[in-house]
Amino acid sequence: MASDMTQQKKKTQTSRKGKKAWRKNVDITDVEEAQEELRSMERVIGHTGELKDEEIFTIDVTGDHGVKRKLAKDKPLRVDEILEQRSAVPAIKSKNPFKKPEMTDDVFSRHESKLLKRKIENNAPLAPKKKNKKASAAKSYDLWDDEPKEAEQSSNDFLPKEEKIKAPKTMIQKPGALVHVPAVSTPEGGQSYNPTLEEHQALLAKAIEVEERKAEILRNLQEQLSYREELKLLADELAHSEITADGKMITTDTATAVNDEEEEDEDNSSNKKKKNKGERKTRQQRHKSHRLATEELQKKQQLQERTIRRQIHMLRDIEKELAERVDALDALAEKRGERKMEEEKKGLKKLGKYTVPELPVDVQLTDELCETLRQLKPEGNMFRDRFISIQKRNIIEPRVPVKPSRKYKLKEYERRSYKNFDRLEEIKKKRNMTK
Repeated sequence: MASDMTQQKKKTQTSRKGKKAWRKNVDITDVEEAQEELRSMERVIGHTGELKDEEIFTIDVTGDHGVKRKLAKDKPLRVDEILEQRSAVPAIKSKNPFKKPEMTDDVFSRHESKLLKRKIENNAPLAPKKKNKKASAAKSYDLWDDEPKEAEQSSNDFLPKEEKIKAPKTMIQKPGALVHVPAVSTPEGGQSYNPTLEEHQALLAKAIEVEERKAEILRNLQEQLSYREELKLLADELAHSEITADGKMITTDTATAVNDEEEEDEDNSSNKKKKNKGERKTRQQRHKSHRLATEELQKKQQLQERTIRRQIHMLRDIEKELAERVDALDALAEKRGERKMEEEKKGLKKLGKYTVPELPVDVQLTDELCETLRQLKPEGNMFRDRFISIQKRNIIEPRVPVKPSRKYKLKEYERRSYKNFDRLEEIKKKRNMTK
């Protein structure tokens, strides 16, 4: 024991300050022992990584006697064993003074009987309804459903509440054009290979109207874009004319005459002002001017009174006019509503900024009409007809072919060789002359 004590005393904590001291004083005996065991096993058995666990280890079945002895030493005290023993008979429960006695069918206390009588007199329910806790607990929860909205009192009441985006009604409704407008329109009677005279003439007249309308549009465009002959004489007129302060055009001769007249008028007005400044009005003149001013005022008041009386007399006529105007507006609104209903029935609705193009009238002249189907020439374009019918039925929006355009203009510049071309040609000519 003394030797063990001396060994324990010798084992004191060494300094481990710094890396060198740590490497020098660290205890690695357990690591070295484990390494030594592994080396000894490799000497006897071989490399342990190649062997199975069953070949290296064994299962202990017998057990260790030392463990049994240790368990016997840890036996509890006799006192604890006696206290741990409990009887199967339950102990007598102490009475709780605050707990109400359970109600039975046979016996009722005086207090309970009074309560029952009072409830019967007041037509109150005898037993209170119990809250169904199971129903509230067993609420179904859908994982993929939206989160339940909780009524939270937000501090920022002035901010607008986020609402769900509602899909428009037109998403469900079928377009009116698909219902009312047929997919394939029936051709007119004049387009037959052997039409009647009346139908053929009617179709020809329709085609002529379309062509005349196109020619008129072209004529109007040419008039707008053409250089007028009147503009040719404009330069000469501008050279021999002047613009006044009012914005009127006056020739040079008339302008000089107008200027002379204006100068004379100004001289006369200045002379009159000078005379008036020098002369004072007499009492008679002042009375006269005052009388004239009062007469003018009276005349204006009388005229105003007459107009008011006339309007009072014409009240009934004005009411009639207003009623007629209201009726006319109502009639216009009704017509507009009927037109809208007709357009909705037809399904004519403009999609986008372009309109649906009109198909050209396919018609044959009287000379081109054939007697048999074999001689019939094919006219029109099936693909074009289908495409325009799809646009008419509002399935797709009408489009216009987009021409390719450059974002930036091409930059043009002269090369040095192009600039020196003339000089080189002159040098070549001189050389040829010398030769």
